[in-house]
Amino acid sequence: MDTSPRNADLMARGRAARSAPADEAIAPLGPNDVLDLTDTAGPRIIRGAPPLPRRLRSWRSAAAACGVAVIVGAIGWHLVARVLADTLGPVTLAYSLIASSFVLSRFALAALYRLPRWTGHQPTVAIIVPVFHEGPGIGRTIDACATLDYPPDALEIVCIDDGSSDDTYEHLVAAVQRNRARNVRAIQLPVNKGKRAALAAGIRATDAEILVFIDSDSQPAPDAVRWLVQGFSDDRVAAVSGLTHVRNARENLLTKMQAVRYYISFQVLKSAESVVGAVTCCSGCFAGYRRSAVQDVLEAWESQRFLGVQCTYGDDRSLTNMLLRRGWTSRYAGHAVAVTDAPATYPQFVRQQLRWKKSWARESPLLLAHLWRSRLRAFPFTLIAILASLLSPLIIGFHIAMTVSADPRELAVYVLGLYLVAMGYALVYRSLREDGLWWYALPGTAFYLALSPMLVWAIARLRDGSWGTRG
Repeated sequence: MDTSPRNADLMARGRAARSAPADEAIAPLGPNDVLDLTDTAGPRIIRGAPPLPRRLRSWRSAAAACGVAVIVGAIGWHLVARVLADTLGPVTLAYSLIASSFVLSRFALAALYRLPRWTGHQPTVAIIVPVFHEGPGIGRTIDACATLDYPPDALEIVCIDDGSSDDTYEHLVAAVQRNRARNVRAIQLPVNKGKRAALAAGIRATDAEILVFIDSDSQPAPDAVRWLVQGFSDDRVAAVSGLTHVRNARENLLTKMQAVRYYISFQVLKSAESVVGAVTCCSGCFAGYRRSAVQDVLEAWESQRFLGVQCTYGDDRSLTNMLLRRGWTSRYAGHAVAVTDAPATYPQFVRQQLRWKKSWARESPLLLAHLWRSRLRAFPFTLIAILASLLSPLIIGFHIAMTVSADPRELAVYVLGLYLVAMGYALVYRSLREDGLWWYALPGTAFYLALSPMLVWAIARLRDGSWGTRG
């Protein structure tokens, strides 16, 4: 049957609903079809869903895109006007230049991003799924991987139970038996060694050309791997990140803000990084790696130490960083779609963010130390991004102090700039998606910025290897 994709610009297209026979050809998404990302069984197609009229939908998207352009222009004009008027203090001036350069460069580069072309590339693929205390939830991930639209003789699935002490391995074995028609294997580590060790064990258990890492609470869309591997038709590419949506987006305010944040992080930030060939973190939720490239850094990655302590978190950012250091390119494939569960409670969310910030704080200096020679064209954009993140906690404190002691107008200007950036993100989301969540970018941007002082605490706890959300 003809399984080649027919429209490279349709990001959300997929294959059959999960109940369709494996050998039945299914048409791609039509104009009245949607890809449902909320089903607990994984992404599925809903045929004939009543959308907005196509003309109205295109006009709304065009209007949103124009709104982004106006906001970007307003930010640039305001910054130039204030610099020329010499109304900014040295601290505010430095931060304004850095933060504005970061935002404007990301929007500009993201506008240049193009989806990887369909080349028909079809390498052998091993999906590696590390599992720890996942319970029955691991079944839906394995089921989703086993029903992927990819040639069975070129696909294998390796699941590694990282020494779970509950019934996870029993559910893992049951899922393997349920999908015995596909090449699915389960490996049990005798003791808990950490996610990085589990991934390394999976890598060593296969000789596939492409290694696809999928978290145990994530599921790829039916055609996700087909699209993901197209990036590897370029021999310079060692890592490709897919697009991950939040499956439980509508659960509460926290998950709605995360859903928008995830999407913007991929569609703006990773798109921009992909244009300069240096996606700095190919997300562990769903990403692919060239085996020959990983093999060269596997020992160093698995045994990585920082400040004398074994590195147990940030495996995705660390591996991407090591590959970039060796001169490889990393890309983003916006049409390779997966879904994952986001933290639904604030304590769990804070612990996740602390772990991510520790990973960022550890890897960012290492990245800058080599990027100026390994990927020079990406260096200025990465430097600006890192400086903006480092200065955010300081500038928040500075504006609070200014408001209390001196001039509240500085805070007003800061809040206005934040609002413009948040509205730009919201309109990007609105121009690309029709799920009604776009306006959560407004409170979400302020919420995430308010968490930026957590970076100070993360730096102070860099030697703490605790996972925080594993249990």
